[in-house]
Amino acid sequence: MKIHKLALTSALYASASTVSCSQTINVSNEISLGDSIAQFVSGASGLDGPKMDPEINATSFDWWYFDAVSENNSCAVVIVFYMTTDLGFPFVLPLSTLSVDIFATFEDGTLVFLPLNDLPLSAGTAKVVTDGDGSSGIWEGTGFEWKGAPDLSQYVVTIDSPLLGITGTLSLNSVAPAHYPCGSNQADQNLEVSPHVGWANAVPDANAIADFTVLGRKLQFTGPGYHDKNWGDQPFTENVASWYWGHGRLGPYSIVWFDVLALDGSEYVSSYAAVNGSIITASCSGIKVRPMGKNSQYPPVIASGNPQGFHIDLDLGSEGILEVNVTSNVTLADAILYTRWSGTMSGGVKGGIVYTGVALYEEFKFKL
Repeated sequence: MKIHKLALTSALYASASTVSCSQTINVSNEISLGDSIAQFVSGASGLDGPKMDPEINATSFDWWYFDAVSENNSCAVVIVFYMTTDLGFPFVLPLSTLSVDIFATFEDGTLVFLPLNDLPLSAGTAKVVTDGDGSSGIWEGTGFEWKGAPDLSQYVVTIDSPLLGITGTLSLNSVAPAHYPCGSNQADQNLEVSPHVGWANAVPDANAIADFTVLGRKLQFTGPGYHDKNWGDQPFTENVASWYWGHGRLGPYSIVWFDVLALDGSEYVSSYAAVNGSIITASCSGIKVRPMGKNSQYPPVIASGNPQGFHIDLDLGSEGILEVNVTSNVTLADAILYTRWSGTMSGGVKGGIVYTGVALYEEFKFKL
């Protein structure tokens, strides 16, 4: 199957809006009736800022995603701040453009999913401040917010929601440089990881500290953390047939992978690897991700079942091919069309040292 690299066209440049060094937007909890224009070419700053202008309409989406997994792969937390309706992205609750999801996994395997839609929103607005490349956001009246450093070095997500029974913080201290789908953090980069789907990875890997109380239970751990954002100007399911995405820490390597199939069968990829705070590769080529073990049908369909894991070949250029097996240990979320796991990684450059590590990753599949 041919792998396509999205070209930067004059149309993309025309639709890009340059984000200033400091910018504040307020988004109401109402559906905009006008066009919502996506930024698909990077500016000189604002990597983690909002990418839809002026606001969210019924079929667009913009979200900020944070996660962490424990070093022993037994606990995890995922927090997602959404600006979208269920027409733009089908996995959010209806009747709202502003929502938050929390997924908490305890050491004994207990899974807790706490969705927050418009009902508890007293202010009915969200405020996002872009400062340098970082962003800070507050979904007013909910107790949910994040604060990011202008240089992307640190993020803290804070939750204080007696209504949902959760309080605490997720702290991320970055150990790997930010990037876009096809390159490093610089101006004039292509932002589409696949057609009409934007992606910016502010924190590819971090030393994370999770400290929460969820429904009266403590969830406290340290381990690898991560933060990115996605956005789009068309409904998600109109452009994605399936995708494999994930991140992990394998020995000295911080890696992130994306392998997307569009509805017409075209494949789009993004590969990333960093060591000791330096990027080895950040490209929209040079990676292949495939399911392995039981239920390893490719391309996946809704009836495929969940694979046991994934095999990744990641081209490190002159260093060789990083060959990695990711084996699923804990299912963090499973909605048939969407599954998220944490798992163990094993691999290395062919003929070299074999490393181990932990990963957090997901699969979408929409084809019958």
